[in-house]
Amino acid sequence: MVKPLTGIEADAPSDAAVIKPIGTKGTKGIVLSNGINPEYGKRDAYKMTWSVMDEAIRNAVAVGADPDRIAVLDNFCWGDPLRPETMGSLVEACRGCHDAALFYGTPFISGKDSLNNEYLGADGLRHAIPPTLLISAIGIIHDVNQAITMDLKEAGNAVYLVGSYQLPVISDQSVPDVPKETPQVYRALHQAITSGLIRSAHDLSEGGLAVTAAEMCIGGRLGMNVVPTLVGMFTEVNGCLLVEVSPSNAVAFESHFVNLPFQKIGVVTSNPILKLGEQEIPVEDLVHAFNSPSHL
Repeated sequence: MVKPLTGIEADAPSDAAVIKPIGTKGTKGIVLSNGINPEYGKRDAYKMTWSVMDEAIRNAVAVGADPDRIAVLDNFCWGDPLRPETMGSLVEACRGCHDAALFYGTPFISGKDSLNNEYLGADGLRHAIPPTLLISAIGIIHDVNQAITMDLKEAGNAVYLVGSYQLPVISDQSVPDVPKETPQVYRALHQAITSGLIRSAHDLSEGGLAVTAAEMCIGGRLGMNVVPTLVGMFTEVNGCLLVEVSPSNAVAFESHFVNLPFQKIGVVTSNPILKLGEQEIPVEDLVHAFNSPSHL
């Protein structure tokens, strides 16, 4: 129903996959998503765990999963746990799993670990991989026909940023916190999706808002004008998504987010150019950069 790559040329990254098992009755389907960020593990294993839990859940909700019908699985990839510092970060990650699961009301149903991931370097010393936790989420979408994708759909549609984005607070954090209202934001987003008010949605993760907007433009081969705001274009956050809404549905959409953080930050354009304030990038260049290995 929704594949890992989507959009009009099937070359843009989906937030999650939507599957309807063969032979099943009714309209229910399964949503599969992931969250991972080893860079955060280098800084704070506890906060990394919260972040990747949020990313996995956020990705599932972005395509239509019910946030109250999601379970998760863990995959710990760590160094030698006999090292005190390695064991300490592993304990902190486990503590994060406990706290985040209770926060979201999302149970762990399985998991695995891969420890002792170390190698002998050219310097003659043993080196460990960064503390890394992969969270996989599995959720229920009640009607697969209501699943949405991340590619922009139509010029003239409004683009909203939903979720708490407090730049002065985020800029002081080595790993961004998960805002306390995040579960309520996801429930409101799910209600808007099931009400047919959202054309596309994509989560903010690595690279921040600018990368999210670029990927949506790549998927739809359409442009986007993003107005200058207090939002940092490349600031990474948790609990935030970009959402495309038709003008006729704007009032109804906004009514779902009363007392929750959201802001209108842009518009979809037929001219295939991504405008970030005063900066302009042709979508053709974005497609080439995304698909060409020469940029790696």
